[in-house]
Amino acid sequence: MSWAGFLTESAGLSVVQERETGVLNGEECGLVAIIYMILATAMFFLQDTYFLIGGVQFSFKNPCVMGILFLALVNFIVTVRPGRTIILVRHTLVQILPCAIPFFFSALIWVMSVADSIMIANGTGMIIPQISSVLVATATLYLFGSRGLWYCLGSMCLANFCRVLVVVWEGGVGAFMAEFYTLIVTFSVETGPLMEALEINDLTFAFGPFLIYLLLKRKEVSHWPLWMLAASLLFVIGLKRTAILAVLLSVLVVWIVQLLPEKAARQTAFVIGLGMLFVSFMYIVGIRYGLFQYLEAHFGIDTKGRVAMFMNLEPYYDISITYMGKGTGFERYVDWASGERFKIPQRTLMPIHNDFLRMYLNIGFVGYWIWIWSWLMVRLRYWFRQGGKSAGCVFLGVSIYCFTLFATDNTIYYPYTMIACALVPMSCNLDTLAQRELERHRARYEGSDRK
Repeated sequence: MSWAGFLTESAGLSVVQERETGVLNGEECGLVAIIYMILATAMFFLQDTYFLIGGVQFSFKNPCVMGILFLALVNFIVTVRPGRTIILVRHTLVQILPCAIPFFFSALIWVMSVADSIMIANGTGMIIPQISSVLVATATLYLFGSRGLWYCLGSMCLANFCRVLVVVWEGGVGAFMAEFYTLIVTFSVETGPLMEALEINDLTFAFGPFLIYLLLKRKEVSHWPLWMLAASLLFVIGLKRTAILAVLLSVLVVWIVQLLPEKAARQTAFVIGLGMLFVSFMYIVGIRYGLFQYLEAHFGIDTKGRVAMFMNLEPYYDISITYMGKGTGFERYVDWASGERFKIPQRTLMPIHNDFLRMYLNIGFVGYWIWIWSWLMVRLRYWFRQGGKSAGCVFLGVSIYCFTLFATDNTIYYPYTMIACALVPMSCNLDTLAQRELERHRARYEGSDRK
């Protein structure tokens, strides 16, 4: 069986079924799948590879992103998928909303502060990749329907496997296995140069939503042991303790919620969501008033430099309803390890390892609450209404996963993680929803013709 055929079968659908809808024949489906796999694998592999245009660095993954979007556009032009199109437009708008709100508040801040073009370009340049990540997820699902989840995961596995082969080739099999053993035994406390070469945060974090889906949907996934083995192994190779905790926590909570009847599950999910909103803000308040200093002084916890970082942040924000924010991308103007400020943004500075605080710093008190409400509560309500308990619970799991990462890391602008977090809930029941939407519109048009 070919790789493309395996991916198709994993979704429980065949190319013949796609063909029967009058959309594409088998050869065309196979060609689209091959082109997508090449582009997506290259996109995931080329994260840290750059080229220069006019002295500005651009990642080689960006042409791959454009290629995937162009492939979907061409497919959209030559095919007729009204049901899928309508559903994906709704999904996409809901997924993009938390990206658009920071841009809106940042634009107000830039206008009021008469920001220069460099600051505006810097902030806009951080939001555009977020939106393009959602569009890649949309393009993938338009091309393949629910099967897109497996094409994307397959591409990630291939890209990561290629990275492993490169590292093994350079360091040797023996050294690789020895470092991998040490990584597992010490739970990443001790590592080596070969494992560090594979510790690509974005690609590692991106496996999390897929693992959550696999663990929650085990009975619905063909070739489940193979997918679980591949995703878990590559996830562990780039071992991030926070990510493992986040996956386990989200699966445990969602497993409990799934045991409830649909209405009770929805209400419980909303209560959990409200609790997450409150905790996120109180976490910011705690940081502002010395939470990490207290933990370090009284419990001897190694905060990995976060105490100094948060102290250097203090002059730039207040816990007040009148705090307006600095605008998206402001964090690139300050070296948070030393407190030194720069006149132009720097990409190599120590990032703020807390996405909640970063968002509050950027868009202020009001902006933060509107953003966090749109990021969680609006979308949670949407997925429960649109996709039922199944899709709602999957989104809740992905949200808990992201929430845990946001509290300890800087993942909110990671493009691969954004793709995974958008694609996984969007794929839930997609084919069923698209068919239902098509039948609804068909019935409406037939009814109007009779009149």
